[in-house]
Amino acid sequence: MPISENSLKTLPWPFPRILAHRGSGTVGPENTLEGYRAGLLHGYRAIETDAMLTRDLIPMIMHDEKFGRVIRDDPRSVPEVTAHELESLDAGSWLSPIWYGASSMRLTTAIRWCRRNAVWMNIEIKPAKGHAEETGRIVAETTAGEFEDLIRSGGDSREGIVREVPLLSSYSRDALAAAREAAPDIPRALLVDDIPGDWREAVIELECVSIHPDYRFVTPEFIREAHDSRLWVFVYTPNSPDVVRALFRMGVDALCTDRLDLISPAL
Repeated sequence: MPISENSLKTLPWPFPRILAHRGSGTVGPENTLEGYRAGLLHGYRAIETDAMLTRDLIPMIMHDEKFGRVIRDDPRSVPEVTAHELESLDAGSWLSPIWYGASSMRLTTAIRWCRRNAVWMNIEIKPAKGHAEETGRIVAETTAGEFEDLIRSGGDSREGIVREVPLLSSYSRDALAAAREAAPDIPRALLVDDIPGDWREAVIELECVSIHPDYRFVTPEFIREAHDSRLWVFVYTPNSPDVVRALFRMGVDALCTDRLDLISPAL
């Protein structure tokens, strides 16, 4: 079911309002199944998570292209290894020795775990350098395949927005364009740092349903302009309950946070 052009005229934000950044924020190792479980233990049934392609073109849950921060003492990068190799590397002990052995996982594994546990997903398409279009296409095709039953049936939907289906976001406009062509039924969002001057043109061209700026750059005027353009506003990454409350009062529709220990998903 295609997304209706009039959807945003009538719908409030249909997804959870507060998401766990990278699946776990600071309470677990980011972008791992162990991290997802830690987020769930804190009451979070919605996550933001990252997908990047390996050498064998498998979408994996990973934020950094180059190893060194999360996967230590390894000079390689995600595009240099296979999915099987990446799954075998420790991506947990950087946070604490108790998380040793936590590892990256395939996007399909992440989606299936989230569906079993009723956890909604915002999947960031995170292309390695030079791989924007194929990453956008493969992540979108993989996601659409895993949610084909809900897309066909309409799930819990209003005017084409299926609430259980993930939202795909990216800083890469090329990746979003490829995702749109590969899976037009999966909603899309444009990630930005500050607010670019051509944001309206970009979201119209890419047929996005929301725009995702750094929370430090949003203003009441921008939020009004976005809403007038039938766009939701999702911000990253406020980590103070007071700031989160202020953003919602300003009119922000949703956000992701690292401080799952301080911010209730029901705030």
